[in-house]
Amino acid sequence: MKKLTLFVFLFSFSTINLPQQIRKDIRIPDILGYKTLKCDFHSHTVFSDGNVWPDLRVREAFMEGLDAITVTDHIEYQPHKNDIIKNNNRSYEIAKIKEKEFGVIVIKGSEITRKMPPGHLNALFLKDSAPLDTSDFMIAIKAAVSQGAFIQWNHPFWLNPTFPTKDGKPTWFPVHQELFDNGWMNGIEIVNERAYYPDVYKWCIENNITIMGNSDIHDPSDYFFDYEKGDLRPMTLVFAKEKTEDGIKEALLDHRTAVLHSDSLFGKEEYLKEIFNNSVKLLTEKIIGTKGNTFYVQITNTSDIPIKFKLEKENDNFGLPQRLTLPAQRTIAFSVKPKSKELLGQNNLVMNYIIENFLTGPESNLKVEFTAMVDLK
Repeated sequence: MKKLTLFVFLFSFSTINLPQQIRKDIRIPDILGYKTLKCDFHSHTVFSDGNVWPDLRVREAFMEGLDAITVTDHIEYQPHKNDIIKNNNRSYEIAKIKEKEFGVIVIKGSEITRKMPPGHLNALFLKDSAPLDTSDFMIAIKAAVSQGAFIQWNHPFWLNPTFPTKDGKPTWFPVHQELFDNGWMNGIEIVNERAYYPDVYKWCIENNITIMGNSDIHDPSDYFFDYEKGDLRPMTLVFAKEKTEDGIKEALLDHRTAVLHSDSLFGKEEYLKEIFNNSVKLLTEKIIGTKGNTFYVQITNTSDIPIKFKLEKENDNFGLPQRLTLPAQRTIAFSVKPKSKELLGQNNLVMNYIIENFLTGPESNLKVEFTAMVDLK
């Protein structure tokens, strides 16, 4: 009787104190008929040089609002091999068990690890990682390609000191050209952890290579990112026809991605424009009053990406603010003061702004225009 009572007590106590898994959704709109999926295609566990068990990566992804992840443990570099039996497929198998529980798609991948050149490359959507375990780099790549893998070049700015680069910029070596010519350079990280590579972004635009942004996380993610305060890990936004592994792969091969890094968004103008238009709305559609009065214009943002405006062309008739910051999930109001005689009667308030944190290229930004009707008596 005492044993039974103790068992019930322990069971009840452990049930009450189970940690609650709370997800912080990331609000970024679906666009152009596609689902906007938040993905991280580069992470590590104790099965290479990471410091967490594989299923924790799935729990973290759920809690931080992600839709899909890839555990990409190193094929060659496994410093915990004295404690954990080497098995290049095992971290995926452990993580995959938690896929249905948390609704996070777990994609099979591995990191092919070499000094620069060629550097580190992830093979995504693998069927079996074992054939990649070979000393010949090209044989490893071919083994991945034969399985239909998507090949991603990781952190191109990472270099072995014996290969210095001109002006501290990343180098596109002949081996990378060979991979590209063979159709085996499918994506490149323009963002890795907290580093952004504008030169690499330029490479991707010029060569129509899929842009990627990933965490490359080794420790528990909250060691680096405080998602409760909006400090999100970098992620690849995938515009997929469906929320499935096949849907993600099809979108990556068709270059339908953007990259979210800190409070900045990188991607093609057509995608960034749609995200903006489906997130930001001018609430003040008409201004009614008399010349010389001050009026307030309101703009709202329904996404979790803050918007940073810079006036492209000053409107002397209204004295528009040079810069505006529209926080995530907020509405702002700012003043305008019509002063020109030409504005008596019906007219338009036209606001042309550059979005400083929406980068369509390393030196180009999304441009937007708002128009409000003006009726001054």
